Amino acid sequence: MKHSFLILIAVSLSFSAFSQNQIRVRGGFTSTITSVSEYDRGVGYFYYDSVTLDTRVIFPSVNVDVDIDLGKGWFLANGLSYMRKGIERINYDNGGYWLEARQEYIGMNVMLKYHYKFREEKFGIYAAAGFRADFTVGGPNIAEIAYGIGKEYFHAFGTFAVAEFALPTTIGASYRLGPGEVILEANFIKGLSDVIPDRYVVGRTFTIGASLGYSIYL
Repeated sequence: MKHSFLILIAVSLSFSAFSQNQIRVRGGFTSTITSVSEYDRGVGYFYYDSVTLDTRVIFPSVNVDVDIDLGKGWFLANGLSYMRKGIERINYDNGGYWLEARQEYIGMNVMLKYHYKFREEKFGIYAAAGFRADFTVGGPNIAEIAYGIGKEYFHAFGTFAVAEFALPTTIGASYRLGPGEVILEANFIKGLSDVIPDRYVVGRTFTIGASLGYSIYL
């Protein structure tokens, strides 16, 4: 699946060399919640009973998108983004201390977008949906390399898979200003894959975000 997605990105970007319509740069914030559940380990207790998880991570995001004009208001939207997800804090209740398990990601998405322009095309609204892949960047987070008492609890909930696949949806508004458009956008990303590789733990993400940016016609 990963290779097919990268091929789709490459093909669409190659096509954009001949028919690029817009490049968009946006900045904003994302809020990601990772829902976590644990299966019976067969040891008579659950790791989850020994920890308290703060599963919401709020962090600035940076996005660069290329929209390819398909005609009649339709676009193929290719994007790259930088964001942080993971778990904000893992509290080891028996040990009385906590560690962060925030993980940084570079994300790529391909979406089909419809942009409706009102009279005189000064103001517009749009919506998009598609497929997304996020890949971990940087070194391991603090909880992932924990040592000493309670390390197994931090490793179980603080280690993340190198790739996550998701379904993104977007709604936004545009206003023509100068050579391009000011854009205000809301994003919703529903994770499809299990982001925690521990065999007894399942973690799935849901992200909401808001951003403001500018779009240049090419």
